[in-house]
Amino acid sequence: MIDILSLYSSIRKRMNGDGIGRKSGFTMIELLVVIAVIGVLAVAVLSSINPIEQINKGRDTRTRSDVAQLINASDRYFAIHEEYPWDTDNNTTPADPYNHNNGNGEWDWLDLLVDTAEVKQGFVNRVEQDDAIRLFKEGDENGTVYGCFLPRSQAFKLEAMNNCADDTTPDNGDPEVPGGAIDPCEDDTDQDADNYACLP
Repeated sequence: MIDILSLYSSIRKRMNGDGIGRKSGFTMIELLVVIAVIGVLAVAVLSSINPIEQINKGRDTRTRSDVAQLINASDRYFAIHEEYPWDTDNNTTPADPYNHNNGNGEWDWLDLLVDTAEVKQGFVNRVEQDDAIRLFKEGDENGTVYGCFLPRSQAFKLEAMNNCADDTTPDNGDPEVPGGAIDPCEDDTDQDADNYACLP
């Protein structure tokens, strides 16, 4: 009698999946729930880091670095040659100080910086292709060289607006900004206005 009961119990366990024949794994419902939770978390993370803003911030950071490198290269060139690379007649006060690329891709004077090893050809190619930097110099002989660009990211736009509002960025009408092709500060109260981020 005992043997029949143990045999019956063993058969019943196998039929219910409690024995050797049971397959381990997740049910379809469990998998769908896990996938849904992962999807919700992915959306939350992507919305918090805003990938488009991060890409634009990276581009703005690269452009700011390019502006700093271009200003430094121009200043080094001036220290050696006692003229800026865009000067054609040894005049340290260019007639059109905004005209160093003129917004039309004319960067011929950058070749002088390459020839004197102030910058590399790859840098010049990128600056010419982007055509985002506007360079100008204060009107007097010992004036400061400024480099500006229109930011794409909201973080840099906010910084440009604040710099315009507190006069860190020179504006048209200021003594250091000669009349030219751009207005560095279009509207110091509007983050989406064309306010340039300028160095130094």
